Amino acid sequence: MPQPRQYADNAAKQRAYRTRQAQARLAEQAAKGLPPVPPLPTVPSSARWQALLTQAQLYLQTARDEMHAYYDARSDAWQQGERAATLQDQLDCLEQALDELEARPPC
Repeated sequence: MPQPRQYADNAAKQRAYRTRQAQARLAEQAAKGLPPVPPLPTVPSSARWQALLTQAQLYLQTARDEMHAYYDARSDAWQQGERAATLQDQLDCLEQALDELEARPPC
């Protein structure tokens, strides 16, 4: 005869396991007289964030340059049309985002 299921699904089984592990760590620390550890032992490196922001800025600049090249390659009649106005609005939003990224203080 098969044993009845103790947990509803694998997620419940994992939660129970992690809870048991956390309780075991706390009990071990308490037995040694250690205070509980903080949730984040260290602050992540700001260099990582700076690199991500620099990369995002580079992507936005590339998109802006390609959009400008596309706009400049079109005829004068196209540049006076509705699609050109939409593209110009998108370029304005992109420029604003780039200005905000450049004006931010370094991490």
